[in-house]
Amino acid sequence: MISWDIFILHQINREWTHPLLDWLMPALSAINAWLPLLILVLLLLLWHGGKRGRMTVLCCIVALCLGDAVVSNTIKKVVGRVRPRDAIENVMIRDLGKGHPEFMRLFTAPTNRLSFPRGDVRGSSFPSSHTVNMFAAATVVALFYRRAGIGVYFLAILVAYSRLYVGAHWPSDIVPSIGIGILIGWAVTRLIQRLCLRRFGAF
Repeated sequence: MISWDIFILHQINREWTHPLLDWLMPALSAINAWLPLLILVLLLLLWHGGKRGRMTVLCCIVALCLGDAVVSNTIKKVVGRVRPRDAIENVMIRDLGKGHPEFMRLFTAPTNRLSFPRGDVRGSSFPSSHTVNMFAAATVVALFYRRAGIGVYFLAILVAYSRLYVGAHWPSDIVPSIGIGILIGWAVTRLIQRLCLRRFGAF
C-alpha cells in the first residue's frame, strides 16, 4: 500500500478524532438508518415539487441504481481492493450500535474496535459506494436546485470523509469515487432531460 495512503488514513482515523465525531461519522455512514427521512424528502418533492421535483426524483433514482448496482458493484468485483480494516493492523473500526428498526441505531452509543489483517478476504474497497451515490445525488440536485445542491454536496463531502474516519476506505478510494459519482449524476440527468425534450417537448 502507498505510504501516503496509510499516513492520511492514520491521521483521520486515529489522530483527528473527537467524541462527537465518534458518533457523527458512523451515523453519516449508516445510510440505511436515514432511509425514512430520505423517502420523506422524495415524497415531498413528488407532491410539491411540480415537474422539476418529479424530474429530480426520477434522475436521482436512476443515478443511484446505476451508480450502486451497476458501476460500483462491477468495479469492486474487478478491482477487489481490500479495505484498510482488513488489510492492516490498528485501524479503528467505528460503527453505531444495533437497533431495530434501523433508524434507532442513530440513538445508540458508537462502538470502536481495532482491526487486524485478514489474508483470506477479497476486498470491496474501491470505489466507495457511499461516496459515488452521494455525489451522484448531489449532482442531480444541483442541476435542478442550485442552492440546495450546494448543501447536498457539503453533506456528500462529510459522508466521504466519514468512510475514512470509520476505517472503511483508503484515501485514494475517495477522490476517484467523487469523480465517478459526479459523472453519473450529470450524465443521467442530461440523458433523461434530452429524452423528455424529445418525447414531450419539455421537462
